[in-house]
Formats: sequence, structure tokens, C-alpha cells
Amino acid sequence: MRPYVPDLTLVLMNEMPKPQTLYRGSQKHKNRPTGERKGTLCPEWTHITAAGGYRNDPFAHDWEATQAHQLFERALSDEGGRRRFATAEGIAFEAKPTEDGTWHGYPVPWEAVPPEIVQNWKEDGMVTRRQIKNYWKQDQDDLHWAIEAGTR
Repeated sequence: MRPYVPDLTLVLMNEMPKPQTLYRGSQKHKNRPTGERKGTLCPEWTHITAAGGYRNDPFAHDWEATQAHQLFERALSDEGGRRRFATAEGIAFEAKPTEDGTWHGYPVPWEAVPPEIVQNWKEDGMVTRRQIKNYWKQDQDDLHWAIEAGTR
């Protein structure tokens, strides 16, 4: 007769540390000096925490406590799964994977969001036709449009 061995699978799974977010912001999209080429700049409200705003080190920042993290967590993937999209304050955001296994996000004009995702958000009341129209297309050279658009 075999001795009884309890199934510890659930106990072990509950005691495992939860993985940290896969989201990490990029200097490229922050309104801070950096040596790399800039992309569309993120509104400040996307990366502030209770402890304060983003400083200059994306590796030291508490991304899990930010709106950017929340946006990433509820983002919808495109068909290929290589891009994720979210929306807040009438602005569309896109996240892409980085070489270190994390993702970084940034504002995009609505024309860059897959139509089926836009339609779902309109039907769910997450975005209005007016917001989409206002930010449908942006000048590539205007890196500040989302900062100005997302002022609360």
C-alpha cells in the first residue's frame, strides 16, 4: 500500500510570488532629456505614483503603481499579438515588446488602432466619436500632442 501524499499544487501556487508587470516605460516617450531619439511624449498622469512623478530611471520607477501599468493590463492585442492597445482620456495608447522581455507604451493617433478595437471601445462607451476625430491623425513632428491633449 502506498503512503498518502497530499496534493500541494494549490498551496504552492498560492505561495508563489506574483510576477511583476511586464510594463516598463521608456525614456524615449518621457518629457525628459535623453540621448536617444524621442517618440510621442506620454502625458504625465500616465506615470505618476502616490510617491510622486517619474524622474529619469525607467528601471527604478514603480510602474505597477501607475496608470500606464493599468492601461497595459487591460490592453487588447492586435491579431498578431505583437502590439497591444488601450485608451484613457480620449487618447489611444500602443504598447510594443522590447528586447528585454518587457513592453513599453506611448500615445498613438487613432488611425493606428485596429478598426475592430476602436469599434469595441465606442460600443462600450470607452471613447467617443468626437475624441477619435480630435486625435485621428497627428503630425509626425508634433511629439507633444498627447501631453497637451491629456491635460486634466
